[in-house]
Amino acid sequence: MAEDEIRKHTKAAYKALRDKERDWKHKLKDVLLEVLIIVFAVTISIWLHNWSEDIKDRKAEKEFLTGLKGDINADLVEMRSDKKFSEMGLAGVYYFEKVGSGQPLSKDSLNKYSWIFFAQTQINPRISRFEALKGSGKLDIIEDKKLQYNIIELYQKNFPQIARMNGYMNVVIADKIDPYLGDTMELDSNGSMLNAEAILRKSKMRILLLQAQGIKNSIKAYSDGIDKANEVIKQIDEELK
Repeated sequence: MAEDEIRKHTKAAYKALRDKERDWKHKLKDVLLEVLIIVFAVTISIWLHNWSEDIKDRKAEKEFLTGLKGDINADLVEMRSDKKFSEMGLAGVYYFEKVGSGQPLSKDSLNKYSWIFFAQTQINPRISRFEALKGSGKLDIIEDKKLQYNIIELYQKNFPQIARMNGYMNVVIADKIDPYLGDTMELDSNGSMLNAEAILRKSKMRILLLQAQGIKNSIKAYSDGIDKANEVIKQIDEELK
């Protein structure tokens, strides 16, 4: 509709300019009037287009943030569980280090913590929604730029950092501790370790346990991720009010 109006007034201005029965003052007046009408029509057209796009963006933003909140809440459950798992693992590392230094080994404690030598941790954040919006180049539909920055930081800094720290610990366990235990462990007929205390007091095992303290970095990464996720959830709630 706006294009038709612009076209109509452009023709009127051209016609007024070509009118041989009018002097140049009247022609100028008519042309300026048509130009003003065209400028007004273009301005209104642009405003209506931007208004319409803004409505679409606000609807898309609300749908995105609502879905993202669900993703992050699910990720929070996983991060809290993994952090607790890692904290238990660190307690086991500290216990076995004490045994390596001479403290007697408790069978109950061995049963309680021996899993740390074989367990690996992975994080699988729900990133598809974020990646889809990022890939579309429409992250700017998030009006609150602090919220936008925090979302980007959570997905491109915190989650990758957790994955890196987990990856380090998984390498220590899978490539160092597990092979060493496989070469040195002695088991009874029930599968229980016969020489656990002796292994824990070997220099190599004590060094491996020092490396396993790297789990502290995983715990720190999880704590940072949980804090950032909670901050994003709080901001999303404010935006969705």
